[in-house]
Amino acid sequence: MLLLLKSNKNNPILKNTNNLFTMLLNKIPLVLLILVSANCFSQNKQNPDISGVTKITFFDPGISFEKRIGKFQSLYAQAFMNTSISISYSDYFGNTSSIYFDPAFTLQYRYYYNSAKREAKGKRTEMNSLNYVSAIEQTTFSKNSISSSYYSEKDRRAINTIGIAWGFQRNYHNRFSVDFNIGEGYLYTRVTTKNNAGQFITKYAGQFTAVGQINLGFWLNKRN
Repeated sequence: MLLLLKSNKNNPILKNTNNLFTMLLNKIPLVLLILVSANCFSQNKQNPDISGVTKITFFDPGISFEKRIGKFQSLYAQAFMNTSISISYSDYFGNTSSIYFDPAFTLQYRYYYNSAKREAKGKRTEMNSLNYVSAIEQTTFSKNSISSSYYSEKDRRAINTIGIAWGFQRNYHNRFSVDFNIGEGYLYTRVTTKNNAGQFITKYAGQFTAVGQINLGFWLNKRN
């Protein structure tokens, strides 16, 4: 329906319509301001999540990179120099002790879970400063014996460990980083031992073991 109003200053309908139109025009700047402010607020308010983080470490020296693959989920990869100390005793081998510095690589799937709780307490959550559970695969190239039941190897070989761990990561504003995890896993590798005839034999063996790592270092990302 189209309503036509003839120009007439004394026409009350036209007069009221003009007043209404003028009032609406005066309100437009206020409405636009509200809409722009709401839009800016919605853009600045980000949903909580994690991000990619690159770090260097000096405790177990190395470099790591973490990439977001989903909501609070990441893949974490690290190449580092693993330090291991072994002290053991057995009736067969006697006292044995050793320290090894071995190249190693770890790949982890991480799920972070306590973002809302930390934010509610006013604690830092940036740079994945959260707790997590993780599936771990680690490979260390070492001569070290995995237990007192076996000899140390003459050449480095891959010692593989798979496991599940709980951990936490804290990347502070001053760039200092702490990353700790601990759990249980299964280790398997090539070992050397003696058979019943006293002959040295090489075979593959595995055993359940504790898994864990502590990394101290610095994150390298640009500051926001």
